[in-house]
Amino acid sequence: MNLEKKTVKGVGWSGASQFLRVLFQFTITAILAHLLRPADFGLIAMVLVFTNLVTSFSDFGLTAAVVQRKEITDEHLSSSFWTNILAGLVLALALSALAPAVAYFYKESSLTLITITIASTFLVSSFGIVQTALLTKELRFKTLGIVDVSSVAISGTVAVVLAFAGFGVWSLVLQLVISSVTTVVLLWVLSSWRPKFLFRWQRIKELLGFGLNLTGFQFVNYFSRNLDNLLIGKVLGAVPLGFYNLAYRLLLFPLNNISAVVGRVMFPSLSVVQDDKDKVRLVYLRATRYIAAISFPMLMGLLVVAPQFIRVIFGPQWGRSIFLVQVFAIVGIEQSVGGSVGWIFQSQGRTDIMFRWSIFATTITAMAFVIGLRWNAEGVAVAYATSSLLILYPALAIPFKLINLKVSRFIRQFDTIFLASAGMALLTAGLRVYLENAKWASDLLALILLVAAGIISFAVLLFIFDRQLIKEVRQLLRHLKPRPLTDVPESS
Repeated sequence: MNLEKKTVKGVGWSGASQFLRVLFQFTITAILAHLLRPADFGLIAMVLVFTNLVTSFSDFGLTAAVVQRKEITDEHLSSSFWTNILAGLVLALALSALAPAVAYFYKESSLTLITITIASTFLVSSFGIVQTALLTKELRFKTLGIVDVSSVAISGTVAVVLAFAGFGVWSLVLQLVISSVTTVVLLWVLSSWRPKFLFRWQRIKELLGFGLNLTGFQFVNYFSRNLDNLLIGKVLGAVPLGFYNLAYRLLLFPLNNISAVVGRVMFPSLSVVQDDKDKVRLVYLRATRYIAAISFPMLMGLLVVAPQFIRVIFGPQWGRSIFLVQVFAIVGIEQSVGGSVGWIFQSQGRTDIMFRWSIFATTITAMAFVIGLRWNAEGVAVAYATSSLLILYPALAIPFKLINLKVSRFIRQFDTIFLASAGMALLTAGLRVYLENAKWASDLLALILLVAAGIISFAVLLFIFDRQLIKEVRQLLRHLKPRPLTDVPESS
């Protein structure tokens, strides 16, 4: 099977598994939102600010280095495995030791035990890092999908049962722990690789050149992704943070479940052809165009239907999140395709440039958060959107130089998709105004009608504006069809 077919199949399996994963996750989150208080989600968000910081050091970039490196030996893998175990233990103990300080920082005594419990996931997860890297390098996304979906389904089901039983915030805490344990167990069952009792520091040094720069980027990027939660939780408290965090999760939906799905496959695929700039550029442009065809209408639609969506799915008590969701939908449109530049940095082995750029970008974002805090959680969201727009051009231009790609060419490829999405949003907005004034239309009925109208109108407009894109997608889907039995050679 050639690289293109393997890549398309990888995206197919990754996408299918992510669809199921999101279906489970979304359903579970909606149920928990009805059973738990916004403050419960706020408490978890407080702890995640610190666990996300620790996560940036969880493997020192060794996982990505294993995927990016053209030739890898068992000495590299076993040495990485034992390094990850040691790192997981150290990070778990360090975060546990800091737990009282985390509770003191937020003035929430319950956070001490919560933080210690969540800290244990770093040691547990370290046992599956190398297996994940190998499966990714081999483009075995069917196996990874089974692991992801099973982990979410099992941990989410337990969380719902605990929430019904009155465990409150602990249903969310134990969901994280069970997810980590389930993931590692399944990785060991489904992966044939086993570590050997050997360690070569030279092999770790060969991987760290790439990995440490990536770790530096992840550390700096942590502040960009979590400083808003830190400031809101510290200054405004758990309740505003609960509303903000729910809206932010919806921003991450297309980033984690569309862009990241494709990115899981594109990084190892682009690493294979990293020296062929023309091919890297072509593949990158096509991949981001397909991402936009899904994320643009999804986010513009969410911008329009946010009032009905929040009230129906999460309940009227989450009404304050509506404006936040709408602001983050605008941010998501840009980040769904702009965030893909990480594929270029990593596949080209230039995590050093990625690290340096992230320092500047995060400084701008942090300043925006501090300014926006004056206008509560809503001000922070608007500040986030503004800073993202200000740094958009250099964020694209810098990595594009590595593959000789012009920003104008990158943006022009989204013209028809943006027009179809904007047209869909306008039509849906008009229908929403009508339904809100109609006495017979409940929020649930309005949401169903709006979503249906959005899907149909976008499909029609895309067919009018860009039939070529539809043809390309149909051709790609042919690669996902299983081979007929007649194509399988008979054994002698």
